Amino acid sequence: MDNYEEQRRKGGETRNAAICTTVQAALSQNRLFFAFQPVVCVATGKTDYFECLLRMRDVRGNIIAGAEFIAPIERLGRIGFIDDYVLELTVRELARHPRVRLGLNISGLTACAGPWLQSLVSLLRHRPDVARRLVVEITETAALSDLEEAARFVDTLRRAGCRVALDDFGVGHTSLRHLETLPVDTVKVDGSFVRNLAEDGDRRIYLRDLLGSISGFGCNTVAEGVENAADEAAARAEGFSYLQGYHLGAPTIERIWLGQNSTSAAELHWSTDEATPDPDDKRRAPIHTLLPAADH
Repeated sequence: MDNYEEQRRKGGETRNAAICTTVQAALSQNRLFFAFQPVVCVATGKTDYFECLLRMRDVRGNIIAGAEFIAPIERLGRIGFIDDYVLELTVRELARHPRVRLGLNISGLTACAGPWLQSLVSLLRHRPDVARRLVVEITETAALSDLEEAARFVDTLRRAGCRVALDDFGVGHTSLRHLETLPVDTVKVDGSFVRNLAEDGDRRIYLRDLLGSISGFGCNTVAEGVENAADEAAARAEGFSYLQGYHLGAPTIERIWLGQNSTSAAELHWSTDEATPDPDDKRRAPIHTLLPAADH
């Protein structure tokens, strides 16, 4: 490795470490919170569950999506504290709101980690009412990193009473035979297969066959990334069980299941005179605008 590449590597590591420190501070100051996005049942039109999407409010009031800071922390191998917090916060929400189902995402680094799984089993022990309303989403790439270990992980989750979804299906190299090994309840097809589906006849034929095969394993299917009415209609026509995307509902900090304007200041740790953050709001800043840039 030449000197330039070494400097880039070290600069990236320094930046990732700074991001990690920033997020740890936000966690300690109750500035990490959820936005909730509905996953809607095609048959009934009702929300089956809300996916919990992590957000951070920085010291200047900017709302930062989890995608901006989770990947750098994963690259450091220090994502565990976020996954622990997400689990704790999700279980707390479920206990507080007994009529809602919630889904959480976990990192590929955590998916087969013993301590996180032990924490989940401990939290849900003697709480079947909470467990049956929890959906754990694991990415396709995480599941494939060690298929046998992932199968044991999924089996433990289901024995604990949770539902399990295989997320971002199609972006990795999962074959249908892997679904024989992974006893998941739901397969979430990546949005890249769904966007502009109405205009792509070849992709619709491919998805039609794929969904038929997935249903043969007893799995429900979710179309991710449904952004407009045309793609919603196409996804419905091709046989998806559930739909998710901005057309069905954008992520919001409002607890929609409680009714309009239900979020309390105590629950969110900031005053109610601030509007619900819109993920596309101009105040939402990428993390690189808040931290020192890597050396080049």
